[in-house]
Amino acid sequence: MFRLEEKHLDVVKEIAVRNRKKRSCSRCYDRGYIGVSEENLLVLCPKCVDIEKAQVEWKEYVREHEDLHEHFADLFEEENTGEK
Repeated sequence: MFRLEEKHLDVVKEIAVRNRKKRSCSRCYDRGYIGVSEENLLVLCPKCVDIEKAQVEWKEYVREHEDLHEHFADLFEEENTGEK
């Protein structure tokens, strides 16, 4: 089973914080995320994080790291089908 490395998880946490649109949130306690899944993936807070902007930033990060490409290939499938 795939498990995201801690160094990548730290980056995702930073992305979540950068893309928060509210100052105070009682759902995620101002962290930008609700928790972490079994795969060590962050569960972003839909109440205070701009999910679309965070996802764009995550795609850019994945592009820069070859080790993540195979696990997150589905992020780029939409782009490939849109180009054809």
